[in-house]
Amino acid sequence: MKPKHLFSLALENIRHRNLRSWLTILGIVIGVASVICLISISLGVSDQISQRINTLGSNIIQISAGGQQAQRFGGMGAMRPPTEGPGGRSNFDTHQDSVITFREADDLRTLPGVYKLDARVEKRDTVSYVDKNTSLSVIGTEPSAFKDSVGADILSGRYLSTSDQYSVVLGYNVANSTFNDLDMINKQIKIGNVPFRVVGILQESGSSGFGGSDSAIYIPQQTAKRLFNQSTAVSQIIVVVSPDHNTDDVATTIENKLLDLHRVTKDTEDFQVMTATTVQSAVASVTDTLGLLLGGIASISLLVGGIGVANTMFMSVLEQTKDIGVLKSLGAKNRDVMLLFLIEAGIIGLVGGFFGLLLSFIVSLGLGAAGVPTILSFDLLLGGLLFSVLIGIVAGVAPARNASAIPPIEALKYE
Repeated sequence: MKPKHLFSLALENIRHRNLRSWLTILGIVIGVASVICLISISLGVSDQISQRINTLGSNIIQISAGGQQAQRFGGMGAMRPPTEGPGGRSNFDTHQDSVITFREADDLRTLPGVYKLDARVEKRDTVSYVDKNTSLSVIGTEPSAFKDSVGADILSGRYLSTSDQYSVVLGYNVANSTFNDLDMINKQIKIGNVPFRVVGILQESGSSGFGGSDSAIYIPQQTAKRLFNQSTAVSQIIVVVSPDHNTDDVATTIENKLLDLHRVTKDTEDFQVMTATTVQSAVASVTDTLGLLLGGIASISLLVGGIGVANTMFMSVLEQTKDIGVLKSLGAKNRDVMLLFLIEAGIIGLVGGFFGLLLSFIVSLGLGAAGVPTILSFDLLLGGLLFSVLIGIVAGVAPARNASAIPPIEALKYE
């Protein structure tokens, strides 16, 4: 039989059992839409994180105390900043001796490729403004490096200057959300019980770490040392790399220098040197795993849809047994019968996949309006459609083989 005749017969068979066919197609629709939507969310989250990392500067290096143990607790930014105990002893969550000192920070300034270095002192403290009190991350930054290391432009006011002592620059979320006042320039806030004058508000950077923060406030480093009684240990170092140097190469140089200063090896290092590249690699690993996990979970619904196709096709074979006998008596071969049912299963998969794409597009628009990032790429949509057709055909193989194996005489006698 010619393929066009088989195709026409397959469409006719589907039309004859209209309700059952559409219920089967519905299972495929839900499965395809689930797979595409969940994978698109994974791709969207990965792309959003990548964009934020890139906007924070490919020439930024972050150095913090705590090696492999800090990484197990979440890597960059997972560890609380150090505070000093009696005698200037620094206490870290990871290890008592895991510190980077201001003296070591000064050694790093001399390395080739280091354009600016910001040795920061950080601590959470109570911040008061008018009648509002809240706990915020207070960062003592070097005014000379602040503009380059903060990772955000000024929205209003100015950056910290070297002549500032009790001046403060606010992250965007602090002014906009926490205190609900973007007109705070030259107004007074209190850190603890110490008054500070607001001299600047940063633009929104979309980041809470890696060089900039929307939810932190910045004061001069020397003032922070006195305020927090922290004169030995650095909470965090931000290095701005010179334009004519490769960031990863400079990071390697810094790492080797710290290995030498701390007298440790790479296996026992008690610090972390992070760049946008290393963060991007870690994020890609996590999001790839997340995508596989979400895709696997969603594939279960598609598998259920495939089982529905198989069930429908088995029922179709039973209902059309006499028709199969007629076809064979008219000269149709086993492969023609088998191909007929495979085409029928493939059409169900194709129609289900098509409507699954439409549903996933609608859901994606809704998720986007709700602030959930999604990416519907052509490859993802095409892959979803082809996969649904494949599921339909695979689910129809067993029923098609059964149909083709029925002897013509038995098929004609079937009641």
